Amino acid sequence: MDMADDEPLYTTREERQVWSQLACMVVSAAAYTAWVLPEVARHPVAGIHWVVPLFWATLAGLVCTVVVAVVLEIVVVVRRGAEAKSAVTVDVRDREIGRRGVRLATPVMGTGLAAVLVLAARGADDFWIGNVAFLTGLVAAVAESILKIRLYRRGF
Repeated sequence: MDMADDEPLYTTREERQVWSQLACMVVSAAAYTAWVLPEVARHPVAGIHWVVPLFWATLAGLVCTVVVAVVLEIVVVVRRGAEAKSAVTVDVRDREIGRRGVRLATPVMGTGLAAVLVLAARGADDFWIGNVAFLTGLVAAVAESILKIRLYRRGF
């Protein structure tokens, strides 16, 4: 890929979506963690009402991801004009980066869900089972996003 030094290097739509997903997931998980840790310090885990806050944190992360991705696309179209409309297609590089990200996230999810099964088999409190499942999804998604960003920025 030969590019002149002064030619701008634009992010693809796929890369912008990865960035928005990563930022929103981290913020929503941090908000949930900021709520749940003081509860764990004050109460026994069996008495903590964690399901609704976890649901709202997850939903907020998803909605945030969509909203931020849409806002970023609007900003790009306004700034680049007709040039942005021609850069909408997903190319081979985007697909390969997506595949590599999934290849990393899948074993992370599998390992975390195995931990969830072990907790369930041992009769652990629902709090621990639910939070390990949440943490598993978060770690897998963050690892996938970081790998994708690295591949977009530095190549294969």
